[in-house]
Amino acid sequence: MSSSASRRRRPSVHITLQRAARLHRLVRFLAEASRPRAAVLSELRIGLRTFYRELEFLKRCGVKVRFRSKLYVLSATVEQAEGRLPFPDPQLSFAEMAELAQCDCPAGQRLAAMLADVINQPDPPKKRPAGSGKGRKRASRTR
Repeated sequence: MSSSASRRRRPSVHITLQRAARLHRLVRFLAEASRPRAAVLSELRIGLRTFYRELEFLKRCGVKVRFRSKLYVLSATVEQAEGRLPFPDPQLSFAEMAELAQCDCPAGQRLAAMLADVINQPDPPKKRPAGSGKGRKRASRTR
C-alpha cells in the first residue's frame, strides 16, 4: 500500500461538533439493542429527514446499519463504528500539531505526515511584474 493511500484511508469530511455528537449518540444507541425508528427519533430528538441523512452518512463512512423486522441494527461493534466516524476539526496550532506528531502510534504518524505535507509545500511560481508583459494594449484616450 502506498503512503498516500494509507493516509487517505478515511474520507475527508468536515462535520460540526453537534453533528459528531449526534452520530456518536446514534451509534451508541443502536449498539445497545435493535431499535424501531420512532425510538431513535425520540432518543436523539431529530426529525425523519435528519435520521435518513445520518444513516446515509454512516453508510458513506463504512458504518453499516441494517433494517430488519422494522428495527435498525448496528452491524459492527461500537469500537469498530467509532473508528470510522469522522471527528470535527480540532483547530490545532502548528506547535500543537508538531507535539502530537511526535507520538509513536498510527495516529501520530498520520499527523506527522499531514504536517510534513503542509510544511514542505513548494513555493508558488513568482508572478511577473504588472508592467513587464509584451503586447500589452494601451487604453485609447480618444472619445
